Amino acid sequence: MQINNTPNLPINLPLNIYQRKITYNSSNVHPNFKGVPSTQLASTKATRGIEYSMRVIGNKISDLFQPKAGKQITRNIANIKAEPTRLYLEQLGEIGRLYSTQKVIDVNIENQILEKLAQKGESVIFVMNHSNQSEDPQMLAVLSTLLSDAYKKAGKENFPLPKIILNEDILKTMNPTKRKAFENFGAVGIDASVVGGDKGGNARAFLPLVKDFVRNKCNIFIFPEGRLAIREDLDLFDRFQGGVASLINKMLAIKKNVTVVPVGFSYGGKSKGVDGKILGDKNLNGMSIGTPIEIKRVGETTTITSGDILKKEDSCLFGFFDKHKDVVDVPITSDGEPVKQEEISDYLKTILCENLEINTDLAKKKLEIPLETSGFEIY
Repeated sequence: MQINNTPNLPINLPLNIYQRKITYNSSNVHPNFKGVPSTQLASTKATRGIEYSMRVIGNKISDLFQPKAGKQITRNIANIKAEPTRLYLEQLGEIGRLYSTQKVIDVNIENQILEKLAQKGESVIFVMNHSNQSEDPQMLAVLSTLLSDAYKKAGKENFPLPKIILNEDILKTMNPTKRKAFENFGAVGIDASVVGGDKGGNARAFLPLVKDFVRNKCNIFIFPEGRLAIREDLDLFDRFQGGVASLINKMLAIKKNVTVVPVGFSYGGKSKGVDGKILGDKNLNGMSIGTPIEIKRVGETTTITSGDILKKEDSCLFGFFDKHKDVVDVPITSDGEPVKQEEISDYLKTILCENLEINTDLAKKKLEIPLETSGFEIY
């Protein structure tokens, strides 16, 4: 995998959260998501059943053709303890190397965002777009490996372990060894059904994560679009489910400072040198690690940093953050008054979604420019 330093490029995509908010709440839009009719629930269960069967078949084929080296890495990870040790970091690195074979990823490592987070050693939530269900897990593995390398460089004896929120069916359809390896790698399965999901089971799954997160013992990686990622007819704001915002709002009652990092993934470019020639047959992937967003609660007031909002002048949030650009922690207000805690989740969703969309587009921009041939190889 090559990583090349690419300067951030301006983007120009219209976004009006307030118009979207009106549309999203309209009874005339997306009628299939207004309630949970029995026919829709039955359809959802049938679709999930088909997907489950396909996963079983796909995993068996994958197991059959997996190289010996890959099987050995899986066994190694299945047999170690998920604890903050040098061995664990090394095994996370092996996962990234396994998945990054034949990949070229252009990522903004020059910003040293992960290194700064590793130095602080506090828990972080990473939110990522879910535009490619087969490629996204591999990019996530690479992101986790880059973070692991940052912890190694920082010489941390104790560091947050990764916890990756994913569809529980992914784990259930794996062979026992592979499932154990994924769980040691940090996979946490939840019922990802859009309707009719097991909310009680999901709450039980999240409880230990919240406990570890507030004690700086885990980082959380999540694709907020979830199963709605397949709804290409919806824009990102409508696919971006509010669960992560609600989770943050609840965490703020215990942990007074929550850090969120948006990470954009993009795929499909051809690797070119500065002379315009194709560099082999590897596809170029883009990754944009966003500016960390700090969310704090002091008394009844919730504050937030702008992240990358000020990079996008046509953002509906630009004016709000621009007039507060001399303030590090901007109070979240409505008509000049602090927003009530029970309503904060809607505002957090909007700000997080905007930052994620900005970084998703930055990742796409990376696929449109030539790569410097001096890019260095880390795997």
